Amino acid sequence: MRTKLSLLIDAIAHATDTLSATFSTPENLTFAAVHADMERLNTALVKLALIDASFAFIAERDGAGSTVGANHATQYLTDVLGLSRSEAMDRLHRGRRLFGPPEMPEPPSEPAPDPEQEEKRAREEEHRKAEAAKARAEARRNAARVNAEKQKIIAYGLRNLNEHANPGFDELHNKALAEAKKRTPEDLRTWLRDEVRRANRAGRDYDGQIDPFAAWKKRSVAFGHPDSDGLTRLIVSGPAAELALLKALIQPGYAPGTNTYAPASEDTRTRAQRGFDQLMAIARAYESGKTKSGAGVCSIVLSLTLDDLLGANHSTTFPTNTGTDFTALDAIRLGLGGTDFLLQLDDVTGLPLSMGSTRLAAVHQKLALLAIQGVCAWAGCTKAAMEMEAHHILAYKDGGLTDIANLAGLCREHHRCNNDARNGAGNKGYVDLNPETGRIEHHPADGSPPRTNETHGYHNCAAAKIHRRAHKRPTTRVNPAQPTLFPL
Repeated sequence: MRTKLSLLIDAIAHATDTLSATFSTPENLTFAAVHADMERLNTALVKLALIDASFAFIAERDGAGSTVGANHATQYLTDVLGLSRSEAMDRLHRGRRLFGPPEMPEPPSEPAPDPEQEEKRAREEEHRKAEAAKARAEARRNAARVNAEKQKIIAYGLRNLNEHANPGFDELHNKALAEAKKRTPEDLRTWLRDEVRRANRAGRDYDGQIDPFAAWKKRSVAFGHPDSDGLTRLIVSGPAAELALLKALIQPGYAPGTNTYAPASEDTRTRAQRGFDQLMAIARAYESGKTKSGAGVCSIVLSLTLDDLLGANHSTTFPTNTGTDFTALDAIRLGLGGTDFLLQLDDVTGLPLSMGSTRLAAVHQKLALLAIQGVCAWAGCTKAAMEMEAHHILAYKDGGLTDIANLAGLCREHHRCNNDARNGAGNKGYVDLNPETGRIEHHPADGSPPRTNETHGYHNCAAAKIHRRAHKRPTTRVNPAQPTLFPL
């Protein structure tokens, strides 16, 4: 039986098809003839932001991730609706803030020194809960009249709000939604920034005191994406004291001639460039100390083939385990010339033959996964190799060995979506190695055809390049099989 929602969606789908056909020939339309109707359409579509947030909330509440063999609704939104991970997370966050219960600061874990103070804390907590619930109910109504762009501006601005701010999150969220109806996106961003600053200054904890850890709770490090020149932005936010320490460590590097072989009189670097070079010197000193103490070291690993090297120039890039592609110049500048590992891949199958190194076997295997996968093996996942966990294809508890033939690289999220029992429980599938293609495949629980990762990250790894070249050659070997150079 057709539901009311089904009939509404049918009507919308038919209308959008007709609209698309109408606007596919703009030469037959004039602004004067269509602008009034298009303005009405734009007003109507504002409500789509609330609908999207509500559906995301329903998907998370009802475990929609299980429909695609995953744990979280994020996977459903990306796989089925085709959203980016960023957009999926934004809708889920907006859904929780509009339809979930208010999130309140935790009361102090230590009891108050006297019963009267404890009672005052409890009253304050109940008052905040009541105000938050009231504001959240009103926010639902206001959100129906605010488009997605402005809702994202509000969500971004409220990230800087302290947990004990006054007004609190829900009250300021509702106030911002009300203001959004009469402000431009640019003005809304500026207005909200000032409101958050005032609310943070007025904030007090349950005992009426300023939270001394407010800045510490918001500390963060974030990496941007490289631009066309390979320039990446690093954003560090932290308490003033910790950043003062970092500033003091960087300060000596501003002196001309520091961290360079050139004499001070010939140092043409800008002050900002010298500061960056000092930061990298600090990072290298930390890495060197870790190596000497045997406590482990960060590793940047390039995945490339001999043909890649032979055909390379200064602008050729190679994939790495960090998710950022490097040029040969990048590798030299970072001091990656001393090869600690050499992984040999079969020139037809692309599977590992041998590896030479002075490091641990477990590291051998993770490097092999970088070479043969590049990214997480789950179909559509782009998580970099450094975020992968080594998954036993045949479970360790069932006798599976910890060797490269029985390992697949999965990111943390998708590792937890694998059903080792392979019985379809929880609608979760499993990953397995296709012996004919050498590819890791995800087998859905419903028995539908297995899926492979066809992202750019996979097709840029060394093994994928070898596969492509092998398909251009005769199907049978002309030359004898490659001898192994090292034990694997």
